[in-house]
Amino acid sequence: MKKIIIIGGGLTGLSAAHYLNKQTNQEVVDWQLYEADDHFGGKFNTVHRDGFIIEKGPDSFLARKPAGLALVDELGLTDQLITNATGKSYIYHDSAMHPIPEGSVMGIPTDIRALLESDLLTQDGKIRALEELMLDANVTEADQSIGAFFEHRFGKEMVVRLIEPLLAGIYAGNIYEMSLRATFPQFEQVAKEHRSLMYGLKSHRPETVNTTGTAKTIGAFRTLAGGLSTLTDALVDSLPEERLHARTKVKAIENTTVVLENGERIVADAIIIAATHDVVLSLLDAPAVKPLAEQPMTSLATISLAFDSEAVPAIPEGTGFLVARTGDYNITACTWVHEKWPHMVPEGKILLRGFLGKAGQVGLLDQTDEEMANKVQADLKEMIGLEGEPLFYEVSRMKEAMPQYTVGHQERLALVEKELRHSHPTIFLAGMSYRGVGIPDCIQASKTAASEACQQMEQVMP
Repeated sequence: MKKIIIIGGGLTGLSAAHYLNKQTNQEVVDWQLYEADDHFGGKFNTVHRDGFIIEKGPDSFLARKPAGLALVDELGLTDQLITNATGKSYIYHDSAMHPIPEGSVMGIPTDIRALLESDLLTQDGKIRALEELMLDANVTEADQSIGAFFEHRFGKEMVVRLIEPLLAGIYAGNIYEMSLRATFPQFEQVAKEHRSLMYGLKSHRPETVNTTGTAKTIGAFRTLAGGLSTLTDALVDSLPEERLHARTKVKAIENTTVVLENGERIVADAIIIAATHDVVLSLLDAPAVKPLAEQPMTSLATISLAFDSEAVPAIPEGTGFLVARTGDYNITACTWVHEKWPHMVPEGKILLRGFLGKAGQVGLLDQTDEEMANKVQADLKEMIGLEGEPLFYEVSRMKEAMPQYTVGHQERLALVEKELRHSHPTIFLAGMSYRGVGIPDCIQASKTAASEACQQMEQVMP
């Protein structure tokens, strides 16, 4: 019997197990999954408290990427899908909430009138931004940073006040270090085809990423009625219990042998490491994976605060805001959960979810829960007039949770994969560190890894 080992029991590992369970003959292929923690599901953590549904991990996934919806359907959960409510989104800058200009695509304006009417930019900033209509494409042969690309096109002011809060927020990264090609390649492609991003995005807007303006549109995101832990719980329930091993840490990988912390050694025909690159580096002492050491990680925290509705007398209409890094604030963003996901909050209550964590920030997770909650409340008191004490709060700590795709990421990844195929052809990598940090990206990566592992075994089967 052929043996496949999956290392990691988060969404990626569980999804890999799901696809192996579908693709292989269980009498011929023995797959086993090992998770060091005492539970499966990784960062997924839905809390049900006093009628609230609170996500301490991811809260939704993009519907336009098919892998997420496909897995939901395969698990029989389609009837539980919920689409986010849409509305105004804001940038907090200079002690005021500024609506993101109508029709913006991930912070890039496509409506000249909306840009000119916005109070987020100065007159000089608007003039500089409009010069983008006449610039060269600035598509280079080599990879470049997000910051360099957009500053060339729109100027520093628009980058700092509008683009950076949106794009840096997705990866909790420094946009002057983040790879454009590995994170938002569609913008480079639009510039190449149309020269002007503003013109190109406007002409292709229905096919591109969803706008971040103010219009009421069909929501881009999906969750499940009972919270996203429903997804990972359903995966666990659908898999053979005897093949899932929690509280079982893998200590090392030696060629084709998986060494468990308890000393057990398992010779595998294929190994899927469904974890971030720091785990790969800790398990595999091989030159092939050394380039991964150049990839940093950022720690994050979310603080969800529940209030009676009168705690915020006049919350702006919309679903939340991002914070421009032009002031000394702790939070980087805040979602008004009761507006974006009304089914998660009881009537007469509000739920605010504040985000903490920036590239290069040190000591974030050394603070107590109370200290973090107090800092978020202090910011929200200034920003939206928050009053009183919360009914309760839930703090989520995610240590080194977000891999950073720095400039040259794709080239380093290609080198790693080429060297692995040569030196360790039975090892396959899947997870947030490689080709996307979103839920559908991780699911697609797991499906690819499962398929490649099966192909590897077919090549060596007698």
